[in-house]
Amino acid sequence: MATKPKINPGDFRQKLIFQIPSAGKDADGFPIDDPIPYVTVRAKLKTLRGKTFYEADKTNMRHNREFTFRYHPKLVDGVRPKNLEVVWKDTKHKIESIENDDGLNITMTAYLRGVT
Repeated sequence: MATKPKINPGDFRQKLIFQIPSAGKDADGFPIDDPIPYVTVRAKLKTLRGKTFYEADKTNMRHNREFTFRYHPKLVDGVRPKNLEVVWKDTKHKIESIENDDGLNITMTAYLRGVT
């Protein structure tokens, strides 16, 4: 029987807020002015280093970030809304992809791009 990898909760220091952006109208026909929170998770930020840093610099993708967080069923492909955006440190990010790490339903990795 395989053992689950240990997760250090102290590594998940970053707060990510997944939200549905403000647009459209509510059930009564009034415009939605504020984004609607969908899910909030605590995550670990993996900074770009070495070869990855220089590759990102070449392609002018300096605002790409990689976050790892505990598995959340609402963020699986096909379940999460397609227009979600992520807020990290008061900066909006676009979701490039969210992957279920090794298919084990323990952690997920989100690749985000800062929107300026």
